[in-house]
Amino acid sequence: MEYTLESMFGIKGKVVVITGGCGGIGSGLAEAVGSLGARVALIDMNEEKLADMAAQLAEKTGAEVRGYAANITDEESVKKAFAAIYEDFGSVYGLVNCAGISFVRPLAEMDIDRWQAVMDVNVRGTVICAKTAAYYMEKERVGRIINISSLASTHGKPQYTAYTPSKAAVDGFTITLATELARRGITVNSVRPVFMLTAINRAQYADNLSGAVEAAKSRIPQHRVCSPELLSGLVVFLLSESSSFVDGQLIGCDGGSTFGDISNVNYQPMPYEDEV
Repeated sequence: MEYTLESMFGIKGKVVVITGGCGGIGSGLAEAVGSLGARVALIDMNEEKLADMAAQLAEKTGAEVRGYAANITDEESVKKAFAAIYEDFGSVYGLVNCAGISFVRPLAEMDIDRWQAVMDVNVRGTVICAKTAAYYMEKERVGRIINISSLASTHGKPQYTAYTPSKAAVDGFTITLATELARRGITVNSVRPVFMLTAINRAQYADNLSGAVEAAKSRIPQHRVCSPELLSGLVVFLLSESSSFVDGQLIGCDGGSTFGDISNVNYQPMPYEDEV
């Protein structure tokens, strides 16, 4: 194998499908991969917003960017979108499952229909899109499926009785599907960011957003929150040839939070023995 930056990390010309393409994470990642020469297909619910976002990203990155309206919880809708993508682009190489919603309430106040809606979008939608994308990836026996999960999938937090189990299910789906598709040249991995300033979080903490951000920072060893820009390098790596043997992994993008939550603790150094 010839080791060059392009052969190892290049994604130029690759067709990458991004769900939740009008959201902050989805559009941010679309900008990153488009800037590196990928051809980008955005999937989201709102056809008008999709057209505007695709046009903005195409102008900003110089990439081919197209939008496809679909309800990811509806398999026929997703099949129709992917059929159009395949017809327009001629292949489906990468899928980044960004679409997601949240609903935060104490269990005693939890509306079970709202709980189910979170599971439908975050889990059912992820499964449907992965199933449909894999159908096209198998034609060329190569592909990359990246599920945007969350550190919340393994870190309990009060009132997240919908969001946390939905992301835990996404991670379980990731490791299972990876074993199923491994011999077909398709890798499946989860990316698990820590607190991000998404539209969901901005709305949830509207009354005290700065306070929520500072509280999140205090629990993150790097003392900063995540962003699409901080996610983009990891996503590009997972789309590239250099990640071909990275499969079924749950990868944190969390400033050290997976194994450390100590930055807000004022530890005092212990004295040396001869100082005691």
